[in-house]
Amino acid sequence: MSESLEAIKPILYSIGLGGIGGFFIGYVLKKILHLAVMLGVFTFVFLYLAQTKAVNINFEEIAMMVSKSSNFFEQSVAPLIAGVPFTGSFAVGLLSGLKRG
Repeated sequence: MSESLEAIKPILYSIGLGGIGGFFIGYVLKKILHLAVMLGVFTFVFLYLAQTKAVNINFEEIAMMVSKSSNFFEQSVAPLIAGVPFTGSFAVGLLSGLKRG
């Protein structure tokens, strides 16, 4: 009995960690979503000002910054969600956090 428990401990740990992590990330993500709406309005106004030539935007620099942030995501977050038990429980926790947030 104890051998079978020792065999599934890593899976239980991964499921628990994924569920708890997913819940907290979902909760925070929903709270950040409200900030994203305000950022979208600000971006719309800023792009309108650029269209009317009131401000000058360096789009090449913005594209470089977005590329760097996507590389960071690819290198740091993608390996965390590679395991199947972790990913499943992470998704359930994420949805639960989004629902609660």
